Amino acid sequence: MSKIGYPLRKIDDFAFNSSSLSNLNMQETNFHFDLGNFNPTSIFSLSPNLTFLYLDQSYLPKTEIRMQQMFSSLIKLKVLSLSSGSLAFLPKNVFPNLKSLDTLSLSANRLSSWNDGNAVFRNMTSLRKLYLSNNFIRIINETTFPFEVLNSLKELDLSRNPYACSCDQLWFTEWMKTTHVKLIMYPLFYRCRQPPELDNMVLQKYAESKMQCPPWNPLYSMAIVLSCSGLLLVTFITIGLKCQTNIKNYIYLWKVKYKRRKGYLPFTNADDFEYHAFVVYCDADRNWVHQTFLPKVEQDEGIKLCIHQRNFEVGESIIANINKYLEKSWKVVVILSNEFAKSEWCQWEVDVVQERRRRYGRDVFLLIMLKNIDSNHMTFFI
Repeated sequence: MSKIGYPLRKIDDFAFNSSSLSNLNMQETNFHFDLGNFNPTSIFSLSPNLTFLYLDQSYLPKTEIRMQQMFSSLIKLKVLSLSSGSLAFLPKNVFPNLKSLDTLSLSANRLSSWNDGNAVFRNMTSLRKLYLSNNFIRIINETTFPFEVLNSLKELDLSRNPYACSCDQLWFTEWMKTTHVKLIMYPLFYRCRQPPELDNMVLQKYAESKMQCPPWNPLYSMAIVLSCSGLLLVTFITIGLKCQTNIKNYIYLWKVKYKRRKGYLPFTNADDFEYHAFVVYCDADRNWVHQTFLPKVEQDEGIKLCIHQRNFEVGESIIANINKYLEKSWKVVVILSNEFAKSEWCQWEVDVVQERRRRYGRDVFLLIMLKNIDSNHMTFFI
């Protein structure tokens, strides 16, 4: 059926309904397999014994799914020729399903590279001849073809490709020196195209010249590891310095939860504490706390209070002081006001002392409503 239609416009469903069909030649039909004028699922589904298939000079599908649908039933195929098919990619999981494939021709397409040679050619140990000439292949490396596939090949045609003669090509140049695979038209038609100063140099001469890539120095690996380790260390230190407040708070809360799991019981006797209460208040309410509240409670009632501006230790961080004096206090007094509700720092203090309520119960708190709080400022809960 070579040149039939020229171009061939359409292929009906089940057009190749023949169990005895073994050789199909559709070269130079210029048929558009990339369009919707055929059914990829049914085109070869009733040709189970097809052994030789030539689709050269056609427009091949542009998606992996359509190619999988076209060839999935051809398990006895031995020769598949897809040359000059405007193919710009190698489909994954298509050729490995052709268990009997002996010869695959992909010459004169637009192939440049494929990232996963294993997905394209895996388990193709029956493949003996592979033709990839006249494409746009620049680099061949150890991931281009699976090792077991290279070992099974008898012929490999990679001629007339625009090779890049660089250190990335080192694996291929070394492999060519030792392989027993017949490289078609080697060495004459294996030439460098990049860089410009090596344009048209035979790849064999480049491989055998003194322009060898420098070996990898183990000191480079050590330098990279040390640099990465140093960068990580600096990152951790920077985060630690910027977030030390939150880190200490998390450590404190973790210790509290750990002690609770261990079965520690809360104290219930005021005599076990240095202070009767720890007072949490906003700096805007300081005058009332110091001039009215403290004299009334401490002098008239004989209750000893912990006030941060009076009792906290100089030189210690605020968090460390809060943690320390909370442990020394029997109760917690929270003096509420609009200014208190608007203060992020006061809200953080409430979050910290909330854990004390969870440990000792609701009775550990004494709330004093100094001023009514507007509803839009109620962003915390006691």
